Amino acid sequence: MREFGGAGVGLAAASAVSFGLSGPFAKALIDAGWSSDGTLLVRLGGAAVVLAVVLAVTRPGVVAALRRDSPVLLLYGTFAVAGVQGCFLNAVRYLPVSVALLLVYTSPVLVIVWVWLVRRRRPSQLTVLGGGIAVVGLSLVVQVWTGVVLDWRGLAWALSAAVCSAVYFLLADRADSTTPALVLAGVGLVVGTVISLLVGVTGLLPVVLTNVRGVVLGGVDVGWPFAAAFLVLIPTVLAYRTGIAAVRRIGASRASLVGLLEVVSAGAASWLLLGEVPTPAQAIGGALLLAGVALTQLRAEPTVVAPGPPAALTAGA
Repeated sequence: MREFGGAGVGLAAASAVSFGLSGPFAKALIDAGWSSDGTLLVRLGGAAVVLAVVLAVTRPGVVAALRRDSPVLLLYGTFAVAGVQGCFLNAVRYLPVSVALLLVYTSPVLVIVWVWLVRRRRPSQLTVLGGGIAVVGLSLVVQVWTGVVLDWRGLAWALSAAVCSAVYFLLADRADSTTPALVLAGVGLVVGTVISLLVGVTGLLPVVLTNVRGVVLGGVDVGWPFAAAFLVLIPTVLAYRTGIAAVRRIGASRASLVGLLEVVSAGAASWLLLGEVPTPAQAIGGALLLAGVALTQLRAEPTVVAPGPPAALTAGA
């Protein structure tokens, strides 16, 4: 029986905080001259290499998992890894990190609407209330009526990340995978790396890995090797590994609630490292959006609704 406490909560918090650091470090590399897909390829490819070495040493039944759960692994790598992260990294090229991440967090609302309209499963009143509060919060974040201009390209990419996250969770809700957490993370990252590489090779998105300018974080040029290594090890390897382990211990809904810390982590890191400060209305809207998401999660397991990038099933950004 899953319990909400102890090591599971600690793992979920570690995953959320780690994921929250991805936006600032990735944006610093993009601002330095790397393309979004180039940054994604380094992040996923580097993490895939690290976990491949770990898998080679520990050998936790990779071949058996591939035979048994290959559809789940493919969907995980496509939507939870390449889809969410690729769209998110393209979004932060045009939007502040915290705004892009909040838009990705609309995925629970998309799941609720889909389940209601397509599967004919009416959500509870609490879930509807949470979805409504989240929509109000989203409107404050975007602030269309105030004349604050958010680049439409960033909005499109961020909402595409939310769709990828929603699609993954809807599909994962129908799956019952017994794949070891380490295998799920490792194979998922390999699939995500292959997809990002194909996108670059076909020319859909450019792969640019030149350091035209300094990689500035907190007013200091930390250099691209440090920023890239940090992006691979902390917001990717550590975040995915701890996130999956947290879900296995305390369940997706509870891990999702703890995963809301990702936005707090991303907001604080973006302020300290990039100097990005949301407007008061956006801050209020973000709080409402997260409160609404939390309300949609206050129900018993199992559930299909989980916020996009956090620890839920580690479709992290």
